[in-house]
Amino acid sequence: MSASDPTTARQARQLTKKLAAELSGKQRGPDREVRRHSFDEEKPEAKPWRPIGDGTRDGALGWIDCMLEVARDFDDLERRKGGGRPLGANGLAVLEILLGRRGRKRIPIDFKTGRLFPAIDTIAEAANLCRVTVVRALARLRAHGFLRWVRRSRKTGKDGEFGPQREQTSNAYYFDPGALPKTVRQRLLQLWDRKLAAIGKRYGAPPPTPDSPPQPAYSPLRKALSEMRSSFDNASLPSSPAIPAQG
Repeated sequence: MSASDPTTARQARQLTKKLAAELSGKQRGPDREVRRHSFDEEKPEAKPWRPIGDGTRDGALGWIDCMLEVARDFDDLERRKGGGRPLGANGLAVLEILLGRRGRKRIPIDFKTGRLFPAIDTIAEAANLCRVTVVRALARLRAHGFLRWVRRSRKTGKDGEFGPQREQTSNAYYFDPGALPKTVRQRLLQLWDRKLAAIGKRYGAPPPTPDSPPQPAYSPLRKALSEMRSSFDNASLPSSPAIPAQG
C-alpha cells in the first residue's frame, strides 16, 4: 500500500491528531453525535420492549385493533369538546404504521417480543410524510401516552482511532398502556376483555357462569389480561425524551 493511498493518509492524519491531543494534555469528551439519555443498543435499558397483546398472532392483532380504536375515539372525543385533535391524522397514521396496519412499506414488529426500532426516515417513507411531520406526530403520540421510546447509541467500530467512538442509532419504540389517560386505558381494557373472550371461544373456552365474566381459554391469554390490568394499576408517567432525535 503506497503512501499516497487515501486510507493510509487518513489514518496518518488521525494518528497525528491523536498524538497532538495527548501531547497537549487534551482528552476526548463525549461524542457530539450522541444525544443525552442514550443507551448502548446492547444494554438492557435499550431493550424496553414487551409482547404485543399476549405475544401470539391472534392476540397481538386483537390488541392492535383495540389500541387503534381507542386512539381514534380519543382523538374524536377531544375534538368534540371544542379543541383540536390531540393526535391528528398524521399521529394516527404513524401509530398505524408502527403497529403494522398500514404503510407503503410495512414496518416489521415482533409480536412475541415487541421489538420495534425503525429509523425516523423509514417511518416517513412508509407514511409518505416528511421527516419533520413524523417527528411532530411521534411527539404527540408520546405526549398522550400512546407511544414511548428509548434513545439508543452504538459503537462506530473505530476503536483506537482519534474520532467518534459512538453514534446515534434508531430509537427503541414500545407501548405502555399504563401511560394512557385513565379513561382511555379503562376503555382499552374493556375492549381487550371482549377481544380475548372472542379469541378464547375459538380455542374452546368454557362458557361463563352467571357470576363470572368470560375468561380466555388458555393460560397465555389469561396472563396477558392479568399483566395489562397490573400495568393499569401501576400507571406511571412517561420518562423518555420528548423529541425522538435519532438517525
